[in-house]
Amino acid sequence: MCDNDVKIYKKSDDTVSFARIALALASDYNSVYLISTKDDSYIEYSISPEDRTLTKASWGDDFYADVIPNSQALVYHEDLKYFQSTFRKENVIAALENGKSFSLQYRLVIDNKPQYYYLKTIFDSSSASEFIVIGVQNVDAQVRRLKAVEAENETYSFISRALASRYEVIYYVDTETNEYLEYSSSEDYSKLGTKKNGRDFFKTAASDINKFIYHEDRRHLLYSIDKGVMMKNLETSGFLSYTYRQTLNDRLQYVRMVVVRPYKGSKNIVIGVQNVDDQVRREQVMAEESATFGEIIRALAMRYEVIYYVNTITDDFKEYTSSEKYAKLNIGDTGTDFFGETQRNLKRDIYPEDYPMMAESMTKTTLLKNISETGSTSLNYRLILDGRPQYVTLFAIRPKEDSEHIIIAVANVDAAKRRENAFREALGSAMDLASRDALTRVKNKHAYVQEEEKLDQQISEDINPEFAVVVCDINGLKAVNDTQGHRAGDEFIQTACNMICLIFKHSPVFRIGGDEFAVLLKGHDFECRDQLMTELDDTMTRNRAEGRVTVAFGISDFNRGVDMRMQDVFERADAKMYTYKRKFKE
Repeated sequence: MCDNDVKIYKKSDDTVSFARIALALASDYNSVYLISTKDDSYIEYSISPEDRTLTKASWGDDFYADVIPNSQALVYHEDLKYFQSTFRKENVIAALENGKSFSLQYRLVIDNKPQYYYLKTIFDSSSASEFIVIGVQNVDAQVRRLKAVEAENETYSFISRALASRYEVIYYVDTETNEYLEYSSSEDYSKLGTKKNGRDFFKTAASDINKFIYHEDRRHLLYSIDKGVMMKNLETSGFLSYTYRQTLNDRLQYVRMVVVRPYKGSKNIVIGVQNVDDQVRREQVMAEESATFGEIIRALAMRYEVIYYVNTITDDFKEYTSSEKYAKLNIGDTGTDFFGETQRNLKRDIYPEDYPMMAESMTKTTLLKNISETGSTSLNYRLILDGRPQYVTLFAIRPKEDSEHIIIAVANVDAAKRRENAFREALGSAMDLASRDALTRVKNKHAYVQEEEKLDQQISEDINPEFAVVVCDINGLKAVNDTQGHRAGDEFIQTACNMICLIFKHSPVFRIGGDEFAVLLKGHDFECRDQLMTELDDTMTRNRAEGRVTVAFGISDFNRGVDMRMQDVFERADAKMYTYKRKFKE
């Protein structure tokens, strides 16, 4: 036995009995520390996963001194400062002397990944020789399950408020991890056996395509739903739409898949699937009733405004127009240079923002290359019609593999596209609604936490943004609620909020508690923060004299090199607010 063993075991026979107490904790903890309160010497016991017995892992003369280098090596960098400032001898002893246990949750880097751990202390005062037991438990799975449940509830909340009833099934896909959630409103789709959640949407989708999609549509849909292809096309058009045939109720039915990104830069996409079988079959019947277009009518699956039949060898073309709108474009019924005339007409008729994309896509080389890859291609863009930009879709196909001709059809999808835009706006509105406080309409605690995460990320990446946090707490709210009722209390809160917003016109205001608000100052308001705080102080002086609503407040600036998290800045501002509140009461 080494000297350290003797040092801690010579204290008293009570050590052995207290070690037995530590052994009793073994079922709950991954490791246990036995620390002498006389000289801080210690022994660490690890827990055997097989029989839950204690095995001596390490020892030392000064537990709290050893904590510093050990935490530098093991504690996750975002939690390091908080861990070292909190897990100090004086804090542990103070808590235990007050009859409380000392606990702490933090992250350790295990296998190059941060994992959540929970630390708890127990004090033995049963004998003259006193010891502290510290148990350390891995709670990573529990914490992440809780966070996953919270994220799922939040996701379901904003999706359910945003979706129209016309979608049979909705997929919410994380494009970074490929994990997804499924929300099915149709019994037909629930019978397909797809899960409510999954790890890899694109892999699962490919498997389902091979099971349920009509064999003639599989190749094109597999190509379109490839993650790389889908994300590239989303960047170009902002939304995607695919129509294909799927086996439902033992028969083929047409469905349409719509893919949107809730907002620019989002890592998530929302995919809605709609049953359009009746609509497509009506269009097919109308097409079959007309034999005028011959080969063209067999190549098209829907009604189009204008159709071009183009010889790819000579560039001769014929135009078939079914809409007066397109007749006004003054394109001839026949021609000898389809691609040349198209380039000239693009400059005149295409919406300026879409012109560069269309000019490249409608060159002969590019168009024929795209058709050769999958047998067809489509383009979404805006055309100036009736003096305003309208959304159209151009669909190009080679009717037979050995044909010298291609068919190009243009459909006006303005109404459908604007409905899809409304769908996307509804998603954005739902997100905004989820981040707003219902009573005051300023941002809520959820929005504050999101902003905090962004700033913490910037701080960890050494970007070090300039900002300050103002904390405001309403004075006298409890008295108003107790004497006048909660309706009057709500009006009291709204009045205080309006006053705060009036002073900090250019900064986001967050309601983070019942009577507590936080303001994040950046840019102009950060530069003028001294003037704004003087204005706030003067307003409080006047309001107090006139018997109006007042708030206690405090401000703190981000201090580079000192503050490791936004929470550090908040806590200083909060402390100043309480100092102000005490002075205000006095």
